[in-house]
Amino acid sequence: MHNQQALSLLTHAVYSPKNSSDASLPTIILLHGYGAHGLDLLPLAPHLCGGNALIICPQAPHTVSAPAGYQTPSNNQMFTWEQRDEYGEKIEGDIDEMVSVLESFIPAALNKYAAKEEKVALVGFSQGGSLAYRLAFSNQITTSAVAALSTWLPDNIEQIKALPSDLPILIQHGTEDPMVDIERGRESYKRLNDLNVNVTMKEYSMQHEINQDSISDLSSFLTKYLT
Repeated sequence: MHNQQALSLLTHAVYSPKNSSDASLPTIILLHGYGAHGLDLLPLAPHLCGGNALIICPQAPHTVSAPAGYQTPSNNQMFTWEQRDEYGEKIEGDIDEMVSVLESFIPAALNKYAAKEEKVALVGFSQGGSLAYRLAFSNQITTSAVAALSTWLPDNIEQIKALPSDLPILIQHGTEDPMVDIERGRESYKRLNDLNVNVTMKEYSMQHEINQDSISDLSSFLTKYLT
């Protein structure tokens, strides 16, 4: 697949530091959660690595309909990385196809925006965090660090024979999260730790969100492994 063709697979937003003299920047791929969009996590950009990293925010390709009685502005569409059938069940193979799409899109985006391919971090929130795990462990993309925010580890991750034990992973989760229970984050940490993966977990007094403390810790983590 040609670079331009791969790049066109996903709508995306980009933040590039204006004052950077480095033509090749460390890069953070931000993957939004269910019901969000490509601009949802972009405001984090100035707060990560001192604002000196290239930020790429791909947007999930599938639209989500607002629940009955819930209204959203006409320009505030909602998207999901994983489709469901008419009965609300997951479509077999759909998420694997999405991983393949991102495996084509990300290298094309790194090339387009002159990023350092050896200095790339995957950061995902909720549904996007589960996707970040899949991408990191697919071994198709060179990744320096992974941050999984308010999310869960996919069920079949133990089936991967060669997990990158030296890949640093940061798990962040709110103790009051009503959407993805804190126990799912703790279980993810335990499973990865049992597999001897380099994983750290931090808990915060918050709900299904990102707060100032978690942003500060996330920035410190990314700065350590990207700069």
